[in-house]
Amino acid sequence: MCELFAMSASEATDVNHSLALLQPRGGAVGPHADGWGVAFYEGRAARIFKEPVPAAESRCLGFITDYDFKSETVIAHIRKANPERFGRTTANTHPFEREWNGRSWVFAHNGKLPGLMASHGQAPRRFQPLGDTDSELAFCLMLDAIAAAGAPAAGPLAATETIARISPLVARLAGLGEFNFFLSDGASLIVHAHTRLHQLSRACTSCIGQLRVILLATLPLTDEPWVPLQPGSLHAFVRGHEIALQTPVFAPAAPHTARPITPAFASSTPGDRP
Repeated sequence: MCELFAMSASEATDVNHSLALLQPRGGAVGPHADGWGVAFYEGRAARIFKEPVPAAESRCLGFITDYDFKSETVIAHIRKANPERFGRTTANTHPFEREWNGRSWVFAHNGKLPGLMASHGQAPRRFQPLGDTDSELAFCLMLDAIAAAGAPAAGPLAATETIARISPLVARLAGLGEFNFFLSDGASLIVHAHTRLHQLSRACTSCIGQLRVILLATLPLTDEPWVPLQPGSLHAFVRGHEIALQTPVFAPAAPHTARPITPAFASSTPGDRP
């Protein structure tokens, strides 16, 4: 399938170390060799880089891991095309982006939704796919559900309201297959842990102020105490804090059981960069 990575932080910070650990999984020590992408939010706009090439071979991603891009919200993805006929194209590479309510909405998915392309029960309305994947179609359907209830009078949509608007659709889509995803408008990070996602919390008390960072990944990147998220749970994170949790949105037929994981990479300490 694919692997996901995201960060929510109390202040803009870089994710160089995490991206450097994720990069080899995209075709060197992992099979996810059909593309990579990363989105860094700057306020309401997302700066997105992506290529339909193995992350492990990408000079562009290597440059990004050294460049110190800073953000409060980051979403990254390394892709394994499934089915293979939906192969290496930019249109099929995550993360996907659309505009609504004057903000960039970004989405990345791990899993497969068999049958969605043929019989999803409704066609997307305002938001249309550019590529061939069930992932992008699911994103467009979720944005339709978000937009259908109208824009807030001022500012971004509250994270709790976003969860309320998408929950019924998330439950239905999760029933089709596997639907782990990250969704953000730059103000909040919405996370659905359908089968397998892990969370790590860090705090830097020696920083100016107190930097709080939450990292999320399909599989742990370090030997720190990553915590498996409950299967079927829907979370919202804002600036390094979890502010909403709904569970279960959908109960998987075969609940994921956390298993010991031996990291393939060097450890980092809470004082390190994310």
